[in-house]
Amino acid sequence: MWFAFFLGVTGSFSAWAGILFLRMKEKDLDFWEKLPRNRPAGAILGLIALLAFIPNVKPLFSPEQNLVWLVPAAFILAFLCWRYLDHLFARAAAGAVILLVHWMLNESFQADLAGSSFFSLMSLAAGTYAIFIAAKPYWLRDSFRAMCREYKWRLAGGVFSLLWSFSALILLVQLIGRISK
Repeated sequence: MWFAFFLGVTGSFSAWAGILFLRMKEKDLDFWEKLPRNRPAGAILGLIALLAFIPNVKPLFSPEQNLVWLVPAAFILAFLCWRYLDHLFARAAAGAVILLVHWMLNESFQADLAGSSFFSLMSLAAGTYAIFIAAKPYWLRDSFRAMCREYKWRLAGGVFSLLWSFSALILLVQLIGRISK
């Protein structure tokens, strides 16, 4: 059930982002250039990503190894990131996309749906881009600059986001059809 929910969220967000990317103009450049460095949004998104990552870490620890400290550690780490990291939103968004893509690919393979190959290809592209952004977060700002200034980059970003949304929608329809039977 969580998989269907996150497919819907991913599809909706990707469609919204695709439309935003297609509508970017040079007059909006000031907003888009500042977004990757937005500390409050980055701290919130980073905290959500860190909290979502805890179930992936639990198998590495035995219950006797202070698992209760993972949640406070996530809050402390989010605060330290907010305090000391630059391009925090870009880093947090990249980490969130990487975690989301990893989890959703795992779930799509377990669900064994016919549209999983298209979704996997789109997720590979999104995850690879997120890895690049995590390594060099200023590339997100540069991507926004390119999309604001040139139509070909707006088209590339918008079409990719809309295709990822479409791939999530394909799986969501298949999954809902399977659930309702």
